[in-house]
Amino acid sequence: MTNRIGLRRSSKWGIKLTAIGVLAAALPMMIGQTNQNAGEATSQEMAEGLTAASFEVVSIHQDKPNTDGRVSMRIGFTPNGTFTAQGLLLKRLICAAYGVSDIEVIGGPEWLTSDRYTIEAKADSVTQVQLPKLSGPEMRLVGQQMVKGLLADRFKLKMHEETKEIQILAIVPAKNGPKLHESVPGDTYANGLKDRDGQGHAGMMRFNDGKLTAQGVPLDNLASQLTEQLHQIVRNKTGLKGSYDFVLEWTPERDHDGGPAVGNGETSANAEPSALPSIYTAIQEQLGLKLESQKAAVKVFVIDQVERPTEN
Repeated sequence: MTNRIGLRRSSKWGIKLTAIGVLAAALPMMIGQTNQNAGEATSQEMAEGLTAASFEVVSIHQDKPNTDGRVSMRIGFTPNGTFTAQGLLLKRLICAAYGVSDIEVIGGPEWLTSDRYTIEAKADSVTQVQLPKLSGPEMRLVGQQMVKGLLADRFKLKMHEETKEIQILAIVPAKNGPKLHESVPGDTYANGLKDRDGQGHAGMMRFNDGKLTAQGVPLDNLASQLTEQLHQIVRNKTGLKGSYDFVLEWTPERDHDGGPAVGNGETSANAEPSALPSIYTAIQEQLGLKLESQKAAVKVFVIDQVERPTEN
């Protein structure tokens, strides 16, 4: 099976998330394990050997603003170690590499959320051979580490961690319990989402204008998506460890660069009336879950240094 991740976003909330989530917590993750013959190194051993993996070739260009104001964003990492990003804000890339939301990255210059970049990078030949042999979670960690190295090398990024107690939203079971369909291992989802290779499998999520379709994903992935949509940290506190298939539909209330967010009462100027409920009501009615305000210790990253890159 070919593992691939990617995120595409058009200017009008069109987002496609495909397995596996090598970079961002907001991206979905497909867990898959390659078979190993006797005497061969395990995927864990290979992953440990790739902890210092880096991109051999990197090209970075700052994007020019479109005259019509439209923005197209794309980010992807393939199992052979090819990384591409288009129209990406640097803060978005930092969040993807560290697996956090933008509200968990503090400080830095204003251009972090205004300058957009196109990045193309390719791993060395050894890494290209070893990456496809890793399991999904292992590839995710290696991919994140490679992008962190790119950020440190080309953007001179330096950060430190702090822990702060803040208000979060916790996903917990609603009064009558979850209304979730647990996924079937090996399901090919004949009528479901398809990857770029035309195959359907677990670990895929797609968001499009108030509709989130998920197949074979853990609820941690739902929490990551809700963090993006609500622009507030969301954590999975259900205690449910399985992977699930579900569709969630609601009325998005406003648009920002991180995707549609809700909960502040603002509406898009082009928004049309909708019969769909708010995201809070939809989660409870459709999934049997609810969002509950809680205090939690949250790790944040504080930017100490970052520079615009030299283009090439």
